[in-house]
Amino acid sequence: MGYKFHLIAHLLVLQISVLKVFSQHTLRLQDPSRKISVQLAVDKGRLTWSVAAGSKMLISPSAAGIALQDIELGRDVRSISISRQSAAGNSRLCEVTVKGAQYTFGMEFRLFSEGCAFRYRLPGEGTKKIRKEFTSFAIPASSRVWFFERNSAWKLKSYAGWWTHTSIDSLPVISSSGPVQGKPLVMQLPDKSYVVITEAALYNYSGMRLEATGNRTVQVNFTEGDEGFEVQGGQFTPWRVVMYAGDLNSLVNNRMITALNPRPDRSLYNDVSYIQPGKAVWSWITRKENYMQPEEEKRFIDAAAALKFNYTLLDEGWETVWPDKWKQLKEICEYAAERQVKVWVWRDSKWLREPNQRDAFLDSLALCGVAGVKTDFMNSEAKALVDFEIGFLKATAARRLMVNFHGCHAPTGESVTYPNEMTREGIRGLELNNMNEPIPAWHNAALPFTRFLCGHGDYTPGFFSNKGPTTYTHQLALMYLFNSPFQCMAENPVTIVNDPLYAPVIPLLQTLPVTWDETRVLEGSEIGQLAALAKRKGNEWYVAVINGTEQPQEFILRPAFLGKGKYQALIVRDGEGFELQEKNIKRSDTMKFTIPATGGMVIRMTK
Repeated sequence: MGYKFHLIAHLLVLQISVLKVFSQHTLRLQDPSRKISVQLAVDKGRLTWSVAAGSKMLISPSAAGIALQDIELGRDVRSISISRQSAAGNSRLCEVTVKGAQYTFGMEFRLFSEGCAFRYRLPGEGTKKIRKEFTSFAIPASSRVWFFERNSAWKLKSYAGWWTHTSIDSLPVISSSGPVQGKPLVMQLPDKSYVVITEAALYNYSGMRLEATGNRTVQVNFTEGDEGFEVQGGQFTPWRVVMYAGDLNSLVNNRMITALNPRPDRSLYNDVSYIQPGKAVWSWITRKENYMQPEEEKRFIDAAAALKFNYTLLDEGWETVWPDKWKQLKEICEYAAERQVKVWVWRDSKWLREPNQRDAFLDSLALCGVAGVKTDFMNSEAKALVDFEIGFLKATAARRLMVNFHGCHAPTGESVTYPNEMTREGIRGLELNNMNEPIPAWHNAALPFTRFLCGHGDYTPGFFSNKGPTTYTHQLALMYLFNSPFQCMAENPVTIVNDPLYAPVIPLLQTLPVTWDETRVLEGSEIGQLAALAKRKGNEWYVAVINGTEQPQEFILRPAFLGKGKYQALIVRDGEGFELQEKNIKRSDTMKFTIPATGGMVIRMTK
């Protein structure tokens, strides 16, 4: 008996000591609602992390850490501990200290009911070189993954790929250009829930790409490759973000990226009255032999005024076509102002990267009365180009100018911190219709649930005269589906004003909102198949639907989102051109529609 008692006591002491060791090497973090949990652990000296929604694993144990020039953070780890926890809005902020044999660094975790995010705080002071990140994401088996594809080097330069999908197991080999994909990646899990991998608050760092390394895992990858890039000790990396949603409505309404970006600097944005969302006309995409002639641009301005658009965009060529560009630009700005229209101008970013040259150009724009600048061809998310974008946003804000980035990566919430960023490309839009690569309907039907999860996009919708394999009403619906506070319409506005074909929808274009108060994904929506959204602006609701397939689809509208009482509905459907119908509806109604192959529908509902 005495031997057994001592043996049991010895085993209990051993078990307790093992639990103590385990507690020093495993941390479990939860959001305030206890829906999402993260486990940070040390496995054979290596730092790992995982995230779950209840008992469902979203990201299985995956590597964490960063390789600096002289040390590997997250390798040879001795202990991990929580140094502080606090509430951060509707999330929990957990600060973690990671100690290795020769280093100590910090991590911050933000846990929401709709996902989690973490970032690293680099140790020490002075210049450091990032060689690589170990950060990885092990994705559940049998998941379908949505990614953007373009079989050329432009894929990761401009993010202008079409959205398609594959099984997670085939992701390393699916692309002819290699295993590296851009952000975001959108996974549909076997139970029809969704996981999104992306990043937020990309500042002073290189943009995150994702390399499929096998075993259903993707690892953070950078444009700079083996050369690495320099950062400062003590700074934070961007957030590595995992969104989770049980359905498409929750996915589209995820607000993590906004919450993870810092608020604007009040000294730079004390007066934001110049930041005005609006609709723009644009002559470049429908350009003819008289492109950029002053009288032609004035015709665009007149048409913009007739359509109650706010802006005109002078794209490539204005600096080279006009003999005295500054005098002519000032005259155009004055002509537009008399018609309550403001002017944006384009410039290649290569002429803006030297600060003195940039500032002199921006000063001249401000003197002429320009409202905003579209800059193009960064063609990279390397740290040097990320730094250029942030420097450009600051320089334009100092001169009360708005910004549209083209030839760039997808947004990571920059417009939260720098609200003069009105939109950016990083999307495959209707410019491609002019390049003999017409946009397919299924790409459009995927965008609200993939690329637009990251933020606004300058897709330039409404290319009615070059609509590719879609319909007139499909093109109209895109102007409601796709979010862009600077909504630049592709179609020639002079054509719209003068062609009877467009007369029925001119009242809709005149009142088209470009920012929204509420968005709901409607039943029947499926990525790449059917996109149906209800959006509210003030007291008016709009429903926009597009069919991404080559077969007609039935769409059932149950407008339970409406308030009490009757609404007057204006319904725009496909026919010879646009077919309009008016009827009264209420929230308890059920309406059935057939959306033609690659077609669309728009409904405006007014109390």
